[in-house]
Amino acid sequence: MLAELGSLDSGPRALRRFGLAVGGILLALGALAAWREGTAALMVPAALLATGALLVVHGFFRPSALRIPYLVWMGLALVLGWVMTRLILTAVYFLVVTPVGLVLRVSGRDPMHRRPDPNLPTYWIPREADGDPRERLTRYW
Repeated sequence: MLAELGSLDSGPRALRRFGLAVGGILLALGALAAWREGTAALMVPAALLATGALLVVHGFFRPSALRIPYLVWMGLALVLGWVMTRLILTAVYFLVVTPVGLVLRVSGRDPMHRRPDPNLPTYWIPREADGDPRERLTRYW
């Protein structure tokens, strides 16, 4: 993960894009929260608006100041991606692959033909030829 973090593009263009994108989203979220909550509880919308404005201003005028926040943000993204990949793959395995395997096993189906059959002289599955083999080798579809 550290190699990925070190190979990230942290040039002025990437930092500007980060500041404008994340800052713009934070500004939009802060404006939405202020509009929904009214003036009674402006603590969260004010923090979102201030952070968003700071990122947008730095993105426009001084993107090099966003290097550390960018690396922290991307580090969090890499960690979240690593964790979520494992969680999602584990969930798919146990919620999809395992039940399908159990159903196939209970029903006695063996789609991969893995069970040995002593009555067969060979396990070769014959295939019908589809025309001229030379033509088939030039067109793979």
